[in-house]
Amino acid sequence: MVTVKYVAAGVGILLLAVFLAYGTLLVSEYLALQVSNTGSDSEPLRVKITPGQFETPDRPFAAVQEISLDDQEEVITLNIGEQHYAFPKSWMNGMAEHVVSEIYKDLPITVTYCNESECVRVFQGQVGGEKMDIMQHGLADGHMAILVDGVPFLQEAEDIPYDEYPFELMTWGEWKTNHPDGLVLTEIIRNL
Repeated sequence: MVTVKYVAAGVGILLLAVFLAYGTLLVSEYLALQVSNTGSDSEPLRVKITPGQFETPDRPFAAVQEISLDDQEEVITLNIGEQHYAFPKSWMNGMAEHVVSEIYKDLPITVTYCNESECVRVFQGQVGGEKMDIMQHGLADGHMAILVDGVPFLQEAEDIPYDEYPFELMTWGEWKTNHPDGLVLTEIIRNL
């Protein structure tokens, strides 16, 4: 009688393990999506979606004097009207930190940075328009995938339906010297 109990329990555990493995396979297949807009006629890329789709967090800015960075740190810089902005790369390379999308001086701007490929892109919307719906989506062959208005693109794709906005890369030391009145993207502090 005891042996039958152990055999039944073992069979139950085995069936549960098979069920969980199959469920995991189905979920992973569901999460691997086809990106059809790769810019070539080759097979669509497989995108590895990082856990959850990343809402682009609101990122505040601070005055130059409030920020402490190494002078050699590289920053992405924008000039919008008379205002100068710096986006430290090191504060855009963590999970869910690769996209900053805001409205600056009535102009929707989205800055994207992939620390895997070192690709930086800056997009602009229509003056007076709403914040652009661009968010981080995952990785494909070492390149960042983004969702643009719900459609997946590689960050480097040429057919992203927004105009590019000019930017420069420079060191923090150079930028803060040239723009002491500038605004700097702040670091996300995570409470663990």
